[in-house]
Amino acid sequence: MKLDTKGIAILAFIIGLLTFFVFMPSKGVMHVPEAMNVQTLDGEKLNLGSLQGKPYMLTFWSTSCPGCVKEIPVLEALDQKMQSSGFRIIGVAMPYDVPAEIKAMRTQKGMTYTVAHDQSGELTKQFDVRVTPTSFLIGADGNIAARKMGEWDAAELEQKVRDLIKG
Repeated sequence: MKLDTKGIAILAFIIGLLTFFVFMPSKGVMHVPEAMNVQTLDGEKLNLGSLQGKPYMLTFWSTSCPGCVKEIPVLEALDQKMQSSGFRIIGVAMPYDVPAEIKAMRTQKGMTYTVAHDQSGELTKQFDVRVTPTSFLIGADGNIAARKMGEWDAAELEQKVRDLIKG
């Protein structure tokens, strides 16, 4: 029986990678500090602590991330459905994104939810974001109710948001 070392090496690499992401330590926040700010594309300083009292979603994305771009219509549809509930979506572009490209993407994709740019990388670091998209559902109490790395399934996300709104 011939041993396929190349196949075993690839399998070992995949298992190692999966193990890393499953067991990696998270230094991220469990509660959003009231003094945490982010700059929107429209030049406003948004204090995340001011959002306490209503649930919201903070989603870290990039203009160069295919999964992030694919997820935009899902987030836009959810934002439109949930506007009357007070639920809010804040899309945070990564520090390496170019402001002109973020604005162009917002226009091209018809993004009406709040879009911000973490130019300093402080927010990305505080939330320990390693891959895009990474999203956080934050409850009315300011605690993180869910963290998701990768794209959301539209139905699953909507159900989680409805559960979060109910409390």
